[in-house]
Amino acid sequence: MRAPRTLRTALIATGVTAALGVSAAGAFAVDAASTPTDRPVAHQTKTKRVHVRTVKLADKVSRAKVYKTGKNRYEAELWAEGAQYGSLYTQGRPAYAQNNGLHVTLHPNGKVTSWVQQAKPRPKSVAKRVLVAAPTLADGKTKAKLYKLTDNHYEADLHAGAAHLDTLVANGHAAHGENNGLHVSLQPDGELRSWLDGH
Repeated sequence: MRAPRTLRTALIATGVTAALGVSAAGAFAVDAASTPTDRPVAHQTKTKRVHVRTVKLADKVSRAKVYKTGKNRYEAELWAEGAQYGSLYTQGRPAYAQNNGLHVTLHPNGKVTSWVQQAKPRPKSVAKRVLVAAPTLADGKTKAKLYKLTDNHYEADLHAGAAHLDTLVANGHAAHGENNGLHVSLQPDGELRSWLDGH
């Protein structure tokens, strides 16, 4: 499975810094508990690492390779598409990081948990109906209330007395209706026409 474009960009941006052991805060934010200056001494002195497990992360693209580096000391390398893009280090307290909505925690016992922050949906814009005309149609009895919502979006409510007959919606294309020989056409620019059979 391919990583999302933003993640692949982050991988490229952080691949070099991760290899050099430099903080990649711009692309993979890590809290103070896991910054390079706070790395366990075992990591700095090249103590032998023992691979413990590889964990699939919540984004279904990334993996965490977990290593034991000493008593109560763990390191997790974060990988996607064959490239390492970050590391977490823990010694007695959790270490946290996040990248493009993927949140990762390395616990003091070497366990890795992760979750993906869902993007908030954009609120739907609700166009307000503005009454622009109230003509009588070709049969002399049916009334229309013509509303503008946006450019190229008009609606017409058709009434016979107190009874609501229909609503025509012209949102980018024309809308047509017919009732007992009365024909009505509403164009997306708001033009409303009506005619009777035979006329």
